[in-house]
Amino acid sequence: MRPSIPPHFQTMLVSKTGFLLAALLLCAVLSVVQLGTLHAQTPQPGAGSFSEKEAQGIDRMIMCPVCPAETIDQAQVEIARQMRQMVRAMLAEGKERQEILEFFVDRYGQDILGAPPKSGINLVAWLAPIGGVAAALLAVYFVLRSMARREPLLALSGPIQDVGLLPYLQLVDRYLDMTRSEPRLGAPSNHPGTTDELSGPKLADSEEKT
Repeated sequence: MRPSIPPHFQTMLVSKTGFLLAALLLCAVLSVVQLGTLHAQTPQPGAGSFSEKEAQGIDRMIMCPVCPAETIDQAQVEIARQMRQMVRAMLAEGKERQEILEFFVDRYGQDILGAPPKSGINLVAWLAPIGGVAAALLAVYFVLRSMARREPLLALSGPIQDVGLLPYLQLVDRYLDMTRSEPRLGAPSNHPGTTDELSGPKLADSEEKT
């Protein structure tokens, strides 16, 4: 016959066994949690190796779809916050800046970019201001050049025109002199030769009649 174990020993064994099992289970759970924490803190190859400065630079290149004239770096709406998170997630995956920009262009169109790319039709948008400034400078140059050529011509043509007008100007001067020298009412004329010039035709007519 097997020796019987007293009941109080059986109770002690059961309690000790349960305590050991509980301790082992707790250790196992703590080990799993600790391993998971270490795994989460350990950076994976190609993940998390980006700078916040680079992410902010990309944020400043992407416009907010719902905020006019604001980039996702400036806007504080929910969609801008989500787009900033997407930028950082793609950088964490090892994607380059151009790949991230192309992703947003495919999703929202070229207008999502703060500055259009310097290629294709968008190249006109970059060259148009430069062409406008160049055209304005050329216009100013030709205007100044035309004015510089016109001044010598006017200086040369002035005396020629005066020579042609000289006889008429002399007649006008003589007429003005005669007008100023006419005697007033009741006043004798002091201008020599004026009376003779004015009475000369009358005397000639009277002699012819005689």
